[in-house]
Amino acid sequence: MRVRIICMFFAALISVAGAIPTQAGIEAVKGKKYTLTKQHGPWMVMVAVFSELPEELRSEGMNSEQAADELVYELRTKGIPAYTYRREQKLESIDTTNRLNQVEKRQYKLDTEICVLAGNYSSIEGENSLGKRTLEWLKDYKPACLKNTAVYRPTPGQPGPLGGAFLSVNPMLNPEEVKRRQRDPEIIRFNSNTEFSLLDNPGKYTIVVASFYGNSVTQIGGDDSGADKLGRCGLDLAEIQAWQVMKALRERGMDAYVFHDRKKSIVTVGEFNSTNDPGVQTVYKTFTAQWKTDPVTGQPQLLAESLPLSGENGQWLCTFDPKPTMIEVPYKH
Repeated sequence: MRVRIICMFFAALISVAGAIPTQAGIEAVKGKKYTLTKQHGPWMVMVAVFSELPEELRSEGMNSEQAADELVYELRTKGIPAYTYRREQKLESIDTTNRLNQVEKRQYKLDTEICVLAGNYSSIEGENSLGKRTLEWLKDYKPACLKNTAVYRPTPGQPGPLGGAFLSVNPMLNPEEVKRRQRDPEIIRFNSNTEFSLLDNPGKYTIVVASFYGNSVTQIGGDDSGADKLGRCGLDLAEIQAWQVMKALRERGMDAYVFHDRKKSIVTVGEFNSTNDPGVQTVYKTFTAQWKTDPVTGQPQLLAESLPLSGENGQWLCTFDPKPTMIEVPYKH
């Protein structure tokens, strides 16, 4: 059950006690707009929805957008990342009292609905998840900027102005985008304690240059005591090889990263915030397969780039992907 707040006029500040589930490094600049984008979320808390009253019922003071901005700023000063989101107009009704003291229901069109959403949560699994703890704190929070500045529709059991807050996905994301950006606990486990994990890549995009699959590894004998420590059957060698390639590329001055999932291990190069970064073409040129002359037949053939490496199991040759592929860095907000 959401809470709808209808803006009316300004108010004084109040203090609030309680443990705040804060996040580090949250910017809070008075007067700055913090607008929701697809990069936020995917899970968030729908804090409140601000709507304008019809003209005849309004008094002087903040409009819905100003009040939403004030609430966003106040939450950010508490260490909670908050944003505004403009929603489509719709029809609403309100009970009013006429001059004869009779209650009348009037219908009016909301020209603006400004939502305030908070948090950037990749998952809400577990009772003690940051998203759920933030939600519970917000339900009891009484914002200073809304005290005596707005009217809201109270709901039984939710006496405060933010009592109707609820967990929601980022309304700008479609279901596929939400699923892609949610952190898979198993994937996090696969990549924990991994040096130069792709999850630590500061960029938005990177380029896959080498892929190692479990089905390329043959296990001899029936003893599975050496099964993959990550629980990914048959991918033990793939993980080791990807790590060796990543280290070799870093020794050559490249921003290389490694990433493991249930089917393969990959090596990527690059920390790009734009697909148009000049460095993108450099990576493509370095790793894309080239037409070369076969020394035996004299005929041109397309050959993938390769790199000789040595490890605990002796010498081996890494063959890079013939066509490097750009991907988004997983779980970036």
